[in-house]
Amino acid sequence: MLTEAQVAKLLGRSLTTLETDNFKTYLKIATERLEELLCMTLCGDSDERTYETRTGYRTLYVDPFTDVTSVTIDGNETTEFTVKQNDKFNGSWYNVIQFDRKQTGKNVVVDADWGFNPMPSDLQLLLAGLFNQNSVGQTTDGQVKSKSIEDFSVTYKDSATFYEFVESNASIVDKYSQCSQGYIRHGDVCRWSDDVRPVYYY
Repeated sequence: MLTEAQVAKLLGRSLTTLETDNFKTYLKIATERLEELLCMTLCGDSDERTYETRTGYRTLYVDPFTDVTSVTIDGNETTEFTVKQNDKFNGSWYNVIQFDRKQTGKNVVVDADWGFNPMPSDLQLLLAGLFNQNSVGQTTDGQVKSKSIEDFSVTYKDSATFYEFVESNASIVDKYSQCSQGYIRHGDVCRWSDDVRPVYYY
């Protein structure tokens, strides 16, 4: 996903011996954390993936992809759809399949070229920052948190925690996150008929 040289460039520093020796492990941890933050799978491949449609909606949110080979609903392949990047029709990658008809909650099998190609720059920066989090907890950042004059004691501020890092990068996370999409599962709105109305007790 990112090379050692790319991570070093994004961090603006040379990688430590510890980071170089454990580069693959640190990058894997960073990638898993990023996938958890965004509620998507970032690793690119060309395998089929299965998703559940939202009843009453035409849009299906999926992992990012660059090209789609086939879309199958309940065993039947369909071409009645459009690919989009959020609400845009043009882009170097896509994350939405918009069907011509409203869906009924059936599973959809998507065969596509998954992942970003290339990964957006701000997302690369976020991934590099998460890589940095693997070793940043082992050092102090040199900022004084508290001090006392008597007996001369100084306490240094701890390095930024994972949660502080995520909070400071919330705009990037929100830009790509699909975590909230799963909360809305149904697009139909019930209407009361004249024969069936709610009864209120006072």
